[in-house]
Amino acid sequence: MNKKETITVQGTDIILLSHKKEDYISLTDMARYRNAETTGYVISRWLSAEFKF
Repeated sequence: MNKKETITVQGTDIILLSHKKEDYISLTDMARYRNAETTGYVISRWLSAEFKF
């Protein structure tokens, strides 16, 4: 059974999901905090390892 919960980090709700003893965090929610208008772009930069903090 999937377990879903939400945490709030710096005022942004982030979904956490547990499935078969594995934990997942929503990249979309985290990217939405970074830039709500270009969420897909933020995620693609993370995945391409070009993103610098």
